Amino acid sequence: GFLVILFSCGMPMGDTVKTKDEKLTVFYLEKVPKNKAIKFLKYWKENGLIGEESQVIQLDVLEDGSIAVKLIEKSIYHKESLSIHEESLLQELERNLEEKVFEQEVTIIITDNTFRPIERN
Repeated sequence: GFLVILFSCGMPMGDTVKTKDEKLTVFYLEKVPKNKAIKFLKYWKENGLIGEESQVIQLDVLEDGSIAVKLIEKSIYHKESLSIHEESLLQELERNLEEKVFEQEVTIIITDNTFRPIERN
């Protein structure tokens, strides 16, 4: 299935932490400490960011040392550009995650379901 495709693309998924109801799965790559992944999971849950549908998020460390929070967007939205409101919400979320979870710089990256960044026109 799905995971096999990801591995064949050479995209490492990392280890996982999940909510009990499995509504949220957080993959974290080796440079991300497990305690930060757990802290992120708690923050996401406590702040009501888990929707009706199951979510999968990946945490990674970028070359500049900042944390990448990779959020999967449904493919039907890939062609639409983000509104100013959406952009400001993402920036606010980045700041909150920097202060309350990671205590370092955070970049939110909107991706497809293989965690590849979506190119917007």
